[in-house]
Amino acid sequence: MGETKKKKKKTHRLYAFIVLVLGVAIIALGILILFYVQEIEVSGNEYCSDQEIVDTVQNDKYSVNTLYIVGKYALGYGKELPCFESMKVSLKSPWALKVTVKEKTIVGYVQNGDHYDYFDKEGLVVAELPSLIEGLPCIEGIEVKDIKLYHKLKSDDVGIFEEILETSQEVTKYNLTTDRIVCKDDAIYLYIGNICVNLGENVSSEQIAQIEPIIEKLGDQAGTLHLENYSENNTIITFDKEEIQEEN
Repeated sequence: MGETKKKKKKTHRLYAFIVLVLGVAIIALGILILFYVQEIEVSGNEYCSDQEIVDTVQNDKYSVNTLYIVGKYALGYGKELPCFESMKVSLKSPWALKVTVKEKTIVGYVQNGDHYDYFDKEGLVVAELPSLIEGLPCIEGIEVKDIKLYHKLKSDDVGIFEEILETSQEVTKYNLTTDRIVCKDDAIYLYIGNICVNLGENVSSEQIAQIEPIIEKLGDQAGTLHLENYSENNTIITFDKEEIQEEN
């Protein structure tokens, strides 16, 4: 009788173990099926494509499970593109993800063959596009070499190039619609419609702040607006009508 009881007890334990294993397997299979990625909703992007963001989120063989992806980003192991200021990944439903990004602000572009390279305030190339984004200034008059996506623009003229980046940043800050930012003879010129703005060698926020209200007063007049000597101590501004500084 004792041996029979022991056998029954062992049988019950084995049965319980098998049931437990099957239960865990069913739960695991349910999780795999229920949380299998079927949809990824992307928002907040303007120049980075949805597909590029999706490929970034699903950058390894395990990224077919929504829980795995959310956990990866929650723990700080998720991949983010260099053109993002921030990126948030969350569950929209067990089988769907919501990805919200904030891209870095573009301050200008350079034309590179048959496409355009757009850069942020640090000179980082954040996008390479075949189409032109309206309202951004084109950088001209300085040689930029080795242009690569997600790499910083490089130029042998380091000092003036930094001034150009500063100018691009300030133009964006004051919401100016500028056609071109041109470097000539170590001076920087902005072209806004039929107005050329001479900023000189050293560009300041104070100079850029004067442009919009002055241009509004000038109306349809064409000419060169001289701000190269403008400062807190020298507030004299002159305008040479019909005399526009050529970029070449």
